[in-house]
Amino acid sequence: MKRSVTSALAIACVAMSMPGMADDRYPAIEKEKPGISKPGDVSPPVAQSMVDDVNLGTAVAPDGQIPVKSRTDDFVAGEDIHLTMDVSDAASGTIVKVVWFGPDEQLIGEQRETVTPGVSTLKFTKDGTKAWKPGDYRAEVWVGDEKVNDERFNIVSSRSASK
Repeated sequence: MKRSVTSALAIACVAMSMPGMADDRYPAIEKEKPGISKPGDVSPPVAQSMVDDVNLGTAVAPDGQIPVKSRTDDFVAGEDIHLTMDVSDAASGTIVKVVWFGPDEQLIGEQRETVTPGVSTLKFTKDGTKAWKPGDYRAEVWVGDEKVNDERFNIVSSRSASK
């Protein structure tokens, strides 16, 4: 009886550790810092609660949001790529970072914005895309040391008539 309980516990431990061993196709460039006592540390639930409504698009309205008709995940090389998010639940002084990646996980760039009093929307723009090759791209959104969003998009040779 003791042996079967020990075996069952061992199997349970291995099963519980499997998600942590999973191969992440898009590993984070930033690494989680243990604890939440260092500058830039924030707990995952708190970080997630600070950013909502992340959108990609070709234009930004005066209110800082991407209009529904401009939202897309297909961009033609040379177009500015806008990424906006609602940060109304983030404290003033919170730093939000967007890390841009190209095909084959090539790091393209990084941008940071600080939430200021009265600001509810942050906007990030990636311009200079004329030389970008068609393919799969993505943008990671970070609050402190926590990745809170991963937006995937494509550079295409021409815009589809249905868009």
